[in-house]
Amino acid sequence: MAANFNVITFTKRIIDLTWLFEAVQERGYNANINQIESIGNWEFNDLINHPHDVEIAEVLELLEMGRIILIFGEVQSNKFVMRLSKTGTTYETGLSLDTKYIDYLDCDTLNDVTRPIYDEISNLLLSSKMVNNLLVSALGVEVVVDYDEDFNKMYLNSHNVVRWVFGTQEGAGKRDLMGYTRVAAGIWDRET
Repeated sequence: MAANFNVITFTKRIIDLTWLFEAVQERGYNANINQIESIGNWEFNDLINHPHDVEIAEVLELLEMGRIILIFGEVQSNKFVMRLSKTGTTYETGLSLDTKYIDYLDCDTLNDVTRPIYDEISNLLLSSKMVNNLLVSALGVEVVVDYDEDFNKMYLNSHNVVRWVFGTQEGAGKRDLMGYTRVAAGIWDRET
């Protein structure tokens, strides 16, 4: 079984999924949704299967009602799962991409092959469409991170984060991330 490359993003408003899928398509990646599920909680109670072509607005309504949304699909024939949830006023969008057929992405460091992928994702996160909405995003393989308004707590309790990306509001703050280097405005990479 391969590892998962993760992008876990915390925002003030839900990410516009239509825009996100269009942005992926514009970059030459063919992304398809195969299945959509919603669950009542992380114990997977009250599982409901939805048609894969359901309107995005309907999915987001379920999210606002407290349900957790799971979107299963493929990008360039590589399987992914997108998880959408809301806690209080913070939205979490987690993307897990199976590295079974893209083993070069199953790497816990940035190198000449992985850096362009991290940069492309960071550019999406810091685009004019996202940056003002973005609180923080964690990228890496098998990332574990839970949102906390106290970033130091979140940082100390996180695992496997190769890159942190901060939005306008969070990125403006002074940071001292031990083991990470600021490589651009709002972007911190793990030191090798």
